[in-house]
Amino acid sequence: MTGILLKLKSLFKNKKEDNKMLNLKLEAPWYTYQKKVKALFARDPQITVGEIVEPEDGSVNFLFDIEVRDHEKFLALDRVFPKTVQFGNVTLGICLYDEENNGGTVDALSLYETIFRGNPIVKDIRLGTDHTGTAHGFIRFQPEVIQFFDDDLYDYNGNWSGLAQDIAREVFKDEKRGIHFCTAALDEADDSQGK
Repeated sequence: MTGILLKLKSLFKNKKEDNKMLNLKLEAPWYTYQKKVKALFARDPQITVGEIVEPEDGSVNFLFDIEVRDHEKFLALDRVFPKTVQFGNVTLGICLYDEENNGGTVDALSLYETIFRGNPIVKDIRLGTDHTGTAHGFIRFQPEVIQFFDDDLYDYNGNWSGLAQDIAREVFKDEKRGIHFCTAALDEADDSQGK
């Protein structure tokens, strides 16, 4: 008799636990993907997978960093690991970086310094670091409108008008090394360095 009571008791206990499972929250697949990557490298002391963030530059919908503290591993991962993953209409970006080259941001920034050297449309080029220690390069354009004739039916004169930052984002759309194109503030526009 005692055995039957114990079995009944455990059955009711299991039923209560089953009811708890109904409180599960559904998670978007890009969060699951990031968790899979994190689980894959969780035991490797040289690799740290960051949390998902929404980048302000709009290059992707969501993004997470992978910090690699071994340059050889970084080079290997950089060759085989995807830089973006598509989930329907949502793009997840993956930013790899290591202590030696911080994802190539510093090297890429020096390339842009060479490209825009002497071009007065560029206010300056700066290197910054976010709260996680990730380096970001900023190509800051003068706050002015670029305009040219383009048979634009929506403009009275047929002109296309826009900002240099928007043109650069379109022209360099494959840039994924922590480089951001932006416009300097109006009160900074006087000092044109064009680095």
